[in-house]
This record gives sequence, C-alpha cells and structure tokens, in this order.
Amino acid sequence: MKRELIVLSIDAFTPNTLPMSRLAEYLKPFAAMLGSEANVHFEKLAEGSAQCHAFADLAAAPKVNERLRAIPSGTAPKPAMRAYTEIDDLLAKDNAIGYVAIGGQNVIEFPGRRRAEQEIIGPVRRSTSIDGQVYSIAGKDETINIHLRNGDDDLRCVVPVALARKLGPHLLGAFVRLFGSGLWSRINGEWQMKTFTADDFVVLDDAPLQGTLASIGKVLEGTSADLVASTIGELRHE
Repeated sequence: MKRELIVLSIDAFTPNTLPMSRLAEYLKPFAAMLGSEANVHFEKLAEGSAQCHAFADLAAAPKVNERLRAIPSGTAPKPAMRAYTEIDDLLAKDNAIGYVAIGGQNVIEFPGRRRAEQEIIGPVRRSTSIDGQVYSIAGKDETINIHLRNGDDDLRCVVPVALARKLGPHLLGAFVRLFGSGLWSRINGEWQMKTFTADDFVVLDDAPLQGTLASIGKVLEGTSADLVASTIGELRHE
C-alpha cells in the first residue's frame, strides 16, 4: 500500500548524538502536528541530520497534508499550531533549525535558533479562572493534575487532593469553572498563562440559552422595562 512519507529534520543532531529522551520530546508535538493518530506511524530516525521519518496511511494522507500546509498561514487547528510552537521552542533551546517535508517537499520551516529574541515580561501571578470538561484526574502526592478540554483547547491545572475528590463526580460530565491563580508572562506583547493552580470550582449550567431566557422572562413578567434597566444600571455600579 502506498504511504505518504513525512520527515521532521533537526540540523543540530545526528542519529548518534540525539538523546532518546530528547527524541521523545520532539516526537510528541510532531504527532500532535500531524493529527490522525490512528493512521500516522513513526518509522525510523534516518541518517544525516537527525531526520524523524513518519508516514501516513493512504486514506489519511490528504487530511494530514492539508493540516500541515495550513500551519505556515496560521489557519491550522489549534493543537497543530501549538505543536509547531513547541517544536520551534525545542529547536531554539538546542541551537537548531528544522523543517517538515512531505514526499520530499519542504512545507514547514522552523526558525529555531534564527528567530528574533523574544521580549519577555514576568512571570507574574494573577487571579483567574478556566472553563472546561474534566477528562483526567491524576497524581500521587499532595497536588493533583486536572486536565480539561474546551473545544480544541486542552487545559491543565493543579489542585489540592480535597478539591480533586470534589471534582471526581464531574469527570466527563458538565463543564466546570475552576478558580485560582495563574502564572503569566508577557511574550512579545501577548500575555500567556504558563501554570494554573485552582482552589475552588462551580459547575456551569448547560441549559439551552432559549430556556434560560424564557425563565428570566417569567421572573420579570409584569415588571416595567424602565425598572429592569435602572436595576441593571445600579448593579453595574456596585
């Protein structure tokens, strides 16, 4: 069966100098960048610069190809764009540059060591909250890792054991909102949260908007519009 060859090239290493642990760090975002997990396979680490050879099954190749070609324009899905950034960060740390090629044609370039120096302010700690569906609760000590998903976004936070127990019944259930503090850095003018520690949560109401509006209408039935507007105005200024 014909397969689509995909290569991630890293110029600072050869197969004999790339540590196995570092290879694993590259392969994880490489897999996330490709997507189609069940139909994409790692093949080998080839000679020359360290070249990670993978291939996509024939049925998945068009989708993988489209996903990769959308990355340079920034229109690829969020997980693929995050994976691109992770690989470029690894390359910069290794004083390397790299590329991804499909069928021998370069489609993605990683600036790595050549990219401009980033302007970084922080980190600073701020109170914040995150929303999502809990899909994983794991840990062995006094802090537990909680993983949430919200659309294409995968979110991670740390919670104490007592809060993890309270979140347990909501695993793969309704969306929750976790409250706590995040460690933020301002990178090239954009604030990015690096870590988040939660200390409380609420379960979000997943009732349809139409039903919620109908309930509000019943509560306000017989109340003048002027009174409603003035009350809302007062609440905003409290």
